[in-house]
Amino acid sequence: MKTAVFSDIHANLQALTSVLEDCEKQGVERVWMLGDYVDYGANPVQVMELVVNAGAEHMIAGNHDACQYLQKVRSSETEHGKLAYKYTKEIIEKNKSKFSLLKKISNFPVKHIIDKKTLLVHGTPEDPYWGKIRPEENLEQLFQFMEKSDIKLMLMGHSHVSFLIRQNGRMILNPGSVGQPRDGCPKASYAILDDDSVIFRRVSYDVDGAAEAIKRAGLPDYLWKRLYIGR
Repeated sequence: MKTAVFSDIHANLQALTSVLEDCEKQGVERVWMLGDYVDYGANPVQVMELVVNAGAEHMIAGNHDACQYLQKVRSSETEHGKLAYKYTKEIIEKNKSKFSLLKKISNFPVKHIIDKKTLLVHGTPEDPYWGKIRPEENLEQLFQFMEKSDIKLMLMGHSHVSFLIRQNGRMILNPGSVGQPRDGCPKASYAILDDDSVIFRRVSYDVDGAAEAIKRAGLPDYLWKRLYIGR
């Protein structure tokens, strides 16, 4: 069964629309989502409508989702992050019913599935909202945790950088970011699990449209400029 794994959509309507279209072309049968559906981008309402309609089999919250509802989860401390948080918060307050699913999952950044041998986590097991792992780092501690917990597959987001690392029959996978890639490629990123194989997908989308929406929303220029360079 083909399973699409999404993370870090960040209210980028244009990117999510193109990725969902690509999923259909690839024959995807189910979707798992790893959090950060809102913030940074201009269209949180429309993105959440698509997320709900996608009917994800499993989904968890990211830090940008949870900080809208939970005081224990801090929001971004950068200047552009603070402005984006304020923009998103105001939209959520005015459209609460559109974000009921986001509120429901906000306290769940981790989920065990398939007889607890697969772990979905937005950040890391140690810091599920804000923990960040990059592929060049030493992942020995994570693999030791997986062995101790008898986890075969760990799916994580947050870094906005896709990678796949295998060790002793265990696998750590980050599908990258749908809405704000940071690996130097501006194309939307996600992954497809197909039995024992993993396919990374990079999808072109209307970056101009996403950038223009951010400009119209009055959000910082940094947030639309970075879409063009994938950083």
